[in-house]
This record gives sequence, structure tokens and C-alpha cells, in this order.
Amino acid sequence: MYNIAKPHPFDEKPSINAPEILGFSTGKPVLYRIPVTGERPIRISCINLPSTLALDGQIIKGTINVHCETDITIEAENTKGKDIKTIKLIIDDDTILLTPLLGFTTWNAFGNRVTQKNVEQTGELLIKTGLADYGYSYVNLDSGWQRSPLSENGTILPNDKFPSLESMTSKLHSLGLKAGIYSTPMLNAWGCPEEYDSVPGCTSGERDIRFARTNGGIGLVHNEQVNVRAWSEWGFDYLKYDWTPTDSVNADLMKKELLKSDRCFGYCVSVAAVPQYMDYWMANVNSYRCNSDSKDEWGNVKRLFDSANGWEKAVKRGHFFDLDMLELGYMGLFGRYCTLSEEEQIFAYTMRVIYSSPIQISCDLSQMTDFEFSVYANEEVLRVNQDPLTLPCEKVMQGNCAVISKELVDGKALAVFNPTENEETVCCTLEKEMTVRDIWAKEDLENTGEIHLKLKPHEARLFRLY
Repeated sequence: MYNIAKPHPFDEKPSINAPEILGFSTGKPVLYRIPVTGERPIRISCINLPSTLALDGQIIKGTINVHCETDITIEAENTKGKDIKTIKLIIDDDTILLTPLLGFTTWNAFGNRVTQKNVEQTGELLIKTGLADYGYSYVNLDSGWQRSPLSENGTILPNDKFPSLESMTSKLHSLGLKAGIYSTPMLNAWGCPEEYDSVPGCTSGERDIRFARTNGGIGLVHNEQVNVRAWSEWGFDYLKYDWTPTDSVNADLMKKELLKSDRCFGYCVSVAAVPQYMDYWMANVNSYRCNSDSKDEWGNVKRLFDSANGWEKAVKRGHFFDLDMLELGYMGLFGRYCTLSEEEQIFAYTMRVIYSSPIQISCDLSQMTDFEFSVYANEEVLRVNQDPLTLPCEKVMQGNCAVISKELVDGKALAVFNPTENEETVCCTLEKEMTVRDIWAKEDLENTGEIHLKLKPHEARLFRLY
């Protein structure tokens, strides 16, 4: 394994790690914790912040009731120096997650045994470890929170491991973090807690024969409205909506209710968002999955990597193809630490970066190793994923290796992947002589017109060209 840079979240001069573009919905609560690394204390200020927003320490709060675009300037200063960044703020009717989601999700970490305490402690650890200061801002609760049966009006209710979802989201919001929840249009949700035979989704009643192929069936009675009302009252900010095959009819029924809610909801559909509905996904959904669940086995990582084939162009601002949660760290779902080699872990993370996939950590952060933290907390790597242009990438094959490039606001990113079982040699000819920076190592290599690499099996490299 070649050297990768070690993070220093609470040392050195400030570095503002926010993307250069942020979006929120008109008339709905704005909550944004400015991600800033550097030695504490850090003094943060905002210039040209709209009058209906306020900066509370590191957190921007408030509501904007009109459509607008404005540039705000953030300044961060400590005893070692100062950083300044200008960000375009866009407020419109359906404007959220303009760059891919960065955060945490509970499934691989805790499985269907997840508890409210797990979620709240994860939020605290994102702050304590400094991960939140690299931009990880969502804590998403996957399946396992539900109980059976539905309420009389069709609302899915939390089980005893979640005494107060409203208290849980309030805790996360007090930290400047956002909260996500999980559901499905299916009659029975995947991820049923052990104490139940089944837990409900957002439909009920007899099966709808239009969706006979759907795993578990979809009911004729639609309860999207009452459930979105509950999630909004409880304080959620994001929904993972999960079924197969993932159709635009049920996706749109949920989308319309999310838009009518009092809160600004990010929206992900999975697990089989087929390409026939690609135009719909790219217009209405923040992220869309069409692949198997992530697992810490090389064959599974390779299948996820291959699942992006044909979806390379299905990327634009606010809409991204999803390669699922990370398979790194200690995962309670499998009862073990990640079994991937270090090269394979870098491969798994790099593919999500270059494809503009959401990046969701899903491990027990209390057992995070130094290597895992180095993978998660590289601001130069994350900047490629969060680039404000949010352009599709270009993929070409060189022998058995994939060379994937993406235009950035200040240069180009180039990732090279060796998915084979053999050492491979790759030569990338550049458009002109350029500075090549190895951003995993945070090292400038040379000014050159060619990059020559020898890649170990399952190895990936990531460069910035400028």
C-alpha cells in the first residue's frame, strides 16, 4: 500500500471544507454546519448572509421565503492563520443536495438492531472526531426503526428502541447535523427487526396488480401523505425509499408529498432504479441506486464498480448515481471489521469519489482505526466528489484497467482502477504538460504530459491535473 496523507482536523490553520454551492428550499428551514478544520478555537464569520439567516457559532439557521441566488463569503480564523471561501447560495422550490450527500447511514454499522442511542452517539462522534468538519453532515437511519402494526390512519410507528424520534432529530440538529429516515412503498419493509415477523411500508390493503413483480407487493391504499407528515413533524431531512423494481409511479407519489411538506427533504430511491426511468430520476431524485447492497468482499466491490456502466452520464447538479454505503470499518451487520485489503478500501472509496456518488460511512465510529480515518478525512479527495460543476465523468479502458476523468472547476480529476488479479501497467497521455498531484498522498509529482503507473491488483489511484 502506498502512503496516504494523515488527517489533522484540529491542527494547523483553518480550512473551510464547504462546497462552493449550497441549495435549500424556499420557505423551509435552513440548517447548515460550516465544515472547518484547524486548531481550536476558530472564529467564523459570514459576509452577505441573507437577513433571515443567522450564524450561531458554526451553524447557519433560518428560513428564506423568496427564490434567490446570492454569494456569501465565509471567513475562518485562528492563531495560525485564516481561510476565506465564497459560496453560491441558491434558494428555490426544490433545491437540496446540489453536490453529493456526505454523511453516515446505520445499516452496515448496526443492521436491524439499531437504536436511538446508536444514532445520537454517531452524531456526537462525527463532531468529536472531526469528520463533520470534512463535510459529513447527514446521519441517516436505515431500516430497523419501525414496529408493527400501522397506526389506524396508516402511519408507520417507531419501535421501543426509539422512544422519541423527535428528540433524536433535535439532538442531531443541535449539533448542526441533518437526520434521515428509511421506508418503502412495499407492504412489508426489508430490514425487519428481530422482534417482529414483519414491519410495514407506506402502502397497505390488497396488492396492486400493476406492481405484481415488486418484491413483497405494493398495496392499493397509499399512506405517503400521513407518513411524510409524521416524518416532517419528527424533524427529518432525508428519505431513503427502497423497493424493487423501482418505478417512477410510486417514486412520484412520494416525491409530491415530500415537496408539500414543511421540511426540505433530500430524496434517494433504491434498490433497482432501472435506466428506463433515467430521465425521471435525473429530474426528481437526488440519488438513485441500481446495484446490490455493499459488503466487504472484493467480488461485491467489483460488482458495484461495474454497476456504474451506462450511468456515467446520469449525473447533474442535485442528481447522482448511488454506489451505496461504504463497506469500511467495523460493521455490526456482519459482526466484523472490514475484510478488504487497504488497496481494496481505497478502490471502494475512490470509485464513489470520481463517479460523484453520495458517500455514506456505515461503521461503528467508536472503533474507527487511523487508516479508516485517513480514508474518510482527506479534504482534497472530497473536493473532487463535491466539485460545484457536478459534471459527468468520462471512462475509457486501457487494457484491463479503467481510466476515468472528470472536469473540475479548477482543473481535472483522473482516477485509474485495476480491477484485475494481476499487476497492470498504465500510461495516461495528457492533453498538455500539466502539474500532476497525487491527492491521496497530497503530493505534487511533476509537470508532465504522461502518467506512468504500475498498479497492484485491486489498486486505484486518484490525481488532480492543473
